[in-house]
Amino acid sequence: MSRIALILGCGKGIGTTIADGFHSAGYRVASVSRTPRSYASDDRVHLTADFADPSSIEPLFEEVEKRWGNAPDVVIYNAYAGTPTRTNPLEVAPDAFVNNININTTSAYSAAFIAHKRNNNVKYIYTGNALNNYIDPNITLLGVGKSASAHWIQAAAKAEGFYYCDQRRPDGSPCYTGLRGDAHGELYLKLAESREQGEPVIVFRA
Repeated sequence: MSRIALILGCGKGIGTTIADGFHSAGYRVASVSRTPRSYASDDRVHLTADFADPSSIEPLFEEVEKRWGNAPDVVIYNAYAGTPTRTNPLEVAPDAFVNNININTTSAYSAAFIAHKRNNNVKYIYTGNALNNYIDPNITLLGVGKSASAHWIQAAAKAEGFYYCDQRRPDGSPCYTGLRGDAHGELYLKLAESREQGEPVIVFRA
């Protein structure tokens, strides 16, 4: 029976390209975003959720198990929130801060917690960026979430199967725009099918 990939955060950007790559590789794919979408195939489904609410995560796993009889083998967290802070890194109200943290970290952690509880051999891959190492006052909230998630992912990697992936530009500088879905998809598929835990923070150029 084919393996199952759950892709959390699957808009029209790299998420869809990643989902297409896993489906082409023979995975049953459940993708999730806030926008409804439909597929005609029995081995591909799109679900809706708002990751600002961490309680929205567990029903997605329940739906996957109900539909295909097993928990996901691979969980990819590709959602993010980045309220800009161009004038002052403290200009964003606390409720917006919480919203960003929920999407970038709390829901991501919830997905990892539930995934590992339901399948302790799960591979969990988080789409990160350079903000776990770089300080950019213009995108402070995104940086807080990415760096927090990089921390717990590195700790969770001791249980094996957890990765934080950071695409850089060819010169090694941070890449916040122009992300390449094909490069992510190729790397994520390789990680999903690897039998051993590699370095939990992966920096790749594309």
